[in-house]
Amino acid sequence: MNNAINGVHDPTIIEANGTYYMVSTDTQQPKTSGVPIRSSKDLIHWRFEKTALEDGVPAEADAWTGATNGLEGLWAPEIIKYNNEYRMYYSASTFGSTTSYIGLASAPHPLGPWEDRGEVVKTAPHLASHNAIDANICTDRDGEQWFTYGSFFGGIHICAVDKATGKLKDPSDYGKLIAIRPQSVEGAIEGPFIYYNEKTDDFYLFVSFDSLNDTYNIRVGRSKEITGPYLDRNGRELTELTGDPNEVGTKLLGSYQYLDEAPLYGPGHNSIFRRSDGAEFCVHHIRRVPHTADFFVGIRQLYWTSDGWPLVSADFYNGDQPKKAVTTSDLTGDWEIVMFNKASDLIPAVKQELTDVTISPEGIYRCALGEFIPYWQPTTDGLRLELSGLSEAGFGFIGRKL
Repeated sequence: MNNAINGVHDPTIIEANGTYYMVSTDTQQPKTSGVPIRSSKDLIHWRFEKTALEDGVPAEADAWTGATNGLEGLWAPEIIKYNNEYRMYYSASTFGSTTSYIGLASAPHPLGPWEDRGEVVKTAPHLASHNAIDANICTDRDGEQWFTYGSFFGGIHICAVDKATGKLKDPSDYGKLIAIRPQSVEGAIEGPFIYYNEKTDDFYLFVSFDSLNDTYNIRVGRSKEITGPYLDRNGRELTELTGDPNEVGTKLLGSYQYLDEAPLYGPGHNSIFRRSDGAEFCVHHIRRVPHTADFFVGIRQLYWTSDGWPLVSADFYNGDQPKKAVTTSDLTGDWEIVMFNKASDLIPAVKQELTDVTISPEGIYRCALGEFIPYWQPTTDGLRLELSGLSEAGFGFIGRKL
């Protein structure tokens, strides 16, 4: 493969000795079984390396879930390093079922060899109302680890982890509920990822709303404590079950279409990757065509507003952006702007003239749309001025200078 970005679903990236490794759901692209592992030297060009757990669903997970290889095989892996060991949390289930299983495997290197270490948590209708898939590990201020998981059904839960084993401190405790959506929208929330920002001293819970096939969108809430409560920019808790469910969560990215370009659908199930130099990235999958297997990985730079909310870049990462100043005269003129809102529909870009840009003494950029971050994006033709922002209503927007 020239660049193995296609077929990537539910991606997570880790860096090891100058190489980036990405693990993702087994989508049979390429045809194989296990957890696909890809590598890159630049976060742009990827190649397929091999699979972890190449025999497919481990026997214990298969016996519990009845999962098979492929699209009902190993899902949504999470990879971390603890001491000198790499740990991978994998999910096994079947579509529409809560008879699910999250297991742990370990290896001395991201390429393995990977050894299955068995159950972390499992669910079934007679045990719990939520679903044991979509694992994430986050470390708190005290160096303690926490395990976040869940998809649809009973929402997102968080449990304390025993760092020595990588498993739950209390295997009988399913954890605390930190995010849920009402059944009026089929409880459509999944793909949790908690990220601690040392600069803001906040924990950020990223989740995906709605259908992964076409209307997926990335939302976020934040909290001073890893166990919540997580609130969006307008102060609504991510556990709120009253009111309009589409107004909960600060929406960063959804389906969109730039002028004269093909649409992109359902960005979601994101992770956050912090590079060794401190640069931060939002890593997600996205579809070219709804309800198909035509999806690929999208890697976007992550920025922060002056009041501590994340933003994602208007385009996929294509090399580091130059530290080149952006003036009001650079920003004034015609743009194509994608302004996200509470709906999950495709949002087309609108041509818009920016004339009211201000820059505060602290270097904060604002316009009628809201606060934003401008940057010079590398392209095949040179540099293009782009921006990412957040409206006062709590919805992200992205744009390109025309």
